[in-house]
Amino acid sequence: MLQTTELGSVTVHRVAFGAAGSGPQVFDAAPGMHALVLSLFGEISVARAECELVVRDEAVALCDTRIPLRVGPSTPDQASEAVVMSFPGSAVPTAPPDTDTVRYQACDAAGSGPLLRSFLVEAAARASGLAAVEVARFGDAALHLAAAVLERHFVGGVDMCPQSQQPELMTCVRGFIDRNLGNPSLTPSLVASVHHISIRNLQRLFKEEGTTPSDWIRQRRLENSRRELCDTELRSASIREIGLRNGFAQPSDFSRVFRARYGVPPGRFRHAWFRRADD
Repeated sequence: MLQTTELGSVTVHRVAFGAAGSGPQVFDAAPGMHALVLSLFGEISVARAECELVVRDEAVALCDTRIPLRVGPSTPDQASEAVVMSFPGSAVPTAPPDTDTVRYQACDAAGSGPLLRSFLVEAAARASGLAAVEVARFGDAALHLAAAVLERHFVGGVDMCPQSQQPELMTCVRGFIDRNLGNPSLTPSLVASVHHISIRNLQRLFKEEGTTPSDWIRQRRLENSRRELCDTELRSASIREIGLRNGFAQPSDFSRVFRARYGVPPGRFRHAWFRRADD
């Protein structure tokens, strides 16, 4: 069983394995992303290529996802459950600056690990009943908790130099964007001004992730629009209203960029989604 919840730029996967020989859950390669794997109960195998770690109790596994990640029970026919937090590698410190080492290790994270695990489970359970702004703030909180785990147990607790403070800045920038998706005046200039940095510095931060501030804002608006189009509590809201809620002032613009991203206009996407859900 796999349950996936989007919390802004954070994705939470809760995966359960029964005692009847459940196979591993495979997470596709996602360059630029990282994953924290925590056991809810039982022993969890975390495998990349031919390497394997076992996570149990208060341990946390840190992985980058340049190659597919397999998460499953450590032994066949063992009931177990895990929570996997996927997040942009630039959002929190996972390695010293200018290091390209593939991160893949487990650490006993007593104290901070269980706190992060409990928060992820609770946030994922409540997210469907919350507004987009609240969900984005849950994602911000998850990133800050993950940073506490990583800085203490994986980065070594060293003092953060200005360059390594960039992940914290990006966390703030992403959170601000997610909280203001409905503001049609949300532009790179506004984001830079609020965070007291230049447009050039903002562009440089996003360039390191292979995107631009404008593209990221548009991506987050589309992703949140897609989520709201699938929300039963917003089923009575018009397509125009969904677009406005996410910063698209003109319905034609909303339809055009949504279709370019997902292949169908938003109205047809919503109709097909609920038709499948109602079957």
